[in-house]
Amino acid sequence: MRNVKIASSNVWRQLTSSFELLKSMEELSLSFQYLVLGDNDSKPFFMKLHLKSALDHLTTTKQYLEVEGQEDARVLEDLIVVYEDWDGLHINEQDWTARFIESAQSNLNKLRQVQRNLWDYVHVSVDSEVWSARRTLGFGILVLILVLLVSPLLILLLRYTISTIQKFTESIEISTQKLVAEKQKSDLLLSRMLPIPVLRRLRAQKTVPAESFDAVTIYFSDIVGFTNIAAKSTPMEIINMLNMLYQMFDDKITQYNVYKVETIGDAYMVVSGLPQRNGNLHASEIADMSLALMRCLEGAKVPHRPEELLRIRAGVNTGPCVAGVVGTTMPRYCLFGDAINTASRMESTGEAMKIHISPSTKAALDEIGDYEMKSRGFVDIQGKGVMETYWLVGKKGGRSESPRAMRLQDYDQNVLELLIRT
Repeated sequence: MRNVKIASSNVWRQLTSSFELLKSMEELSLSFQYLVLGDNDSKPFFMKLHLKSALDHLTTTKQYLEVEGQEDARVLEDLIVVYEDWDGLHINEQDWTARFIESAQSNLNKLRQVQRNLWDYVHVSVDSEVWSARRTLGFGILVLILVLLVSPLLILLLRYTISTIQKFTESIEISTQKLVAEKQKSDLLLSRMLPIPVLRRLRAQKTVPAESFDAVTIYFSDIVGFTNIAAKSTPMEIINMLNMLYQMFDDKITQYNVYKVETIGDAYMVVSGLPQRNGNLHASEIADMSLALMRCLEGAKVPHRPEELLRIRAGVNTGPCVAGVVGTTMPRYCLFGDAINTASRMESTGEAMKIHISPSTKAALDEIGDYEMKSRGFVDIQGKGVMETYWLVGKKGGRSESPRAMRLQDYDQNVLELLIRT
């Protein structure tokens, strides 16, 4: 492209020089015309005017020929010297005019020869530029043909690449979905072992410090005569019985603001007031839950021994405790404190299908109201001495227990909303 621009510039200068030479010849012809045909008054002025213009054009042409290194530049230089001498002379009719006319024809012939040489030079330059343009055009056409021939192959390669990327993207998406599903399974398993609020803190802080709670209500229950039932049953029958019973309990407690701590054998432990504090409602939540569990077991029988009733014994206590995550291999959310021991004693000293409550639980329920309680009398509680305990009978006015509006949401009910926030 640069060579084409240079060639075009050269041709332009050559054409300009040709034009300047043609103008000089025209001006010399006009000066000769005024010399021969002009009147005596105006002849000297117009003749010298056109002669000076011819000298200017000749000088421009000579400069270009010198740049190009043309020998015709010397011819023009000689002519310029001659005409400069003529321009300085005083016009004389007999002498000056005769000599000017005598040399005019010879000078014009020299200029015509310079013009022909210049045109030949222009012709060569134009041919060279045309050849260069044709070569450039041919190269462009060749490139275009190659592009047209290669384009189908490039399109096929592009389609193959796009198809491969799409398949890879789909594979990644499927793998991501499987990973999310597996993560949800692991989250579900973790939520069975740890409370969701504790699980959130554990993920954020890596460790969860033990936390103290001023007042919670703990529920314990076990199966009456479980040792005798186990002695007369196979291990599979015992597992099926416990699984049926505790699945029913698990479904029932999700309606209340309580947290299932654990099951050990036939023992079932539930607490309210932690890990999420609920003010002074923990006693009523456990009370309502206890009544609901007793009601759902009315008339229940041991599945593999239809003649034998399935009965539980329940104990409830209210008091302070400390809770925290214990262990790293199989971490568990454990409760510690005298309130837990007292709740266990309430259960172990209770009676079948009755809810045995401590004085602190009775005081908490009295503050809330709407509950019927009956004194059991004074009972010797191991490690606590003699204390007056109570039976939780029901709710006043014969009303049945009903779930509170405030509930501890189970993982299965809202797993994504709870865990995605972590």
